[in-house]
Amino acid sequence: MRSARVLIVDDEFLTRISLAGFLQEMGYTTAVAEGGETALSLQREQTFDVCIVDVRMPGLDGVETLLALHAIAPQSRYLIYTGSPLFTLSPALQAIGLTEADVIHKPLRDITVFVERIEDLLNRDVVDSSLAPGIEMREA
Repeated sequence: MRSARVLIVDDEFLTRISLAGFLQEMGYTTAVAEGGETALSLQREQTFDVCIVDVRMPGLDGVETLLALHAIAPQSRYLIYTGSPLFTLSPALQAIGLTEADVIHKPLRDITVFVERIEDLLNRDVVDSSLAPGIEMREA
């Protein structure tokens, strides 16, 4: 396992703090954001290797946040952490390289899944945003 910078974006305080604590114990450097706006500010300040983003959040939702994070730092990798059993990847998310393997559903029985997924992402090629035509970003 190599050291990586991980951003956790979730409006649920206990979720983001407990996940950040676990990942720190596993050797990752973490930062947390309670929503999309804060996440975008953090991504502008420093690029994260992996961003873990909840889907349902007030303000910018997870999909909008993911697309905006990718526009700022296309080299970052992304995981979706959702409590929605009906969540499916939109064409825009697929266009930036997300697959069903990048979706983790709450509640999670084994938190070590995050370490496995992060390591898989770090070993995966990054999708160039120029390969995803037709995706427009809105300013928040």
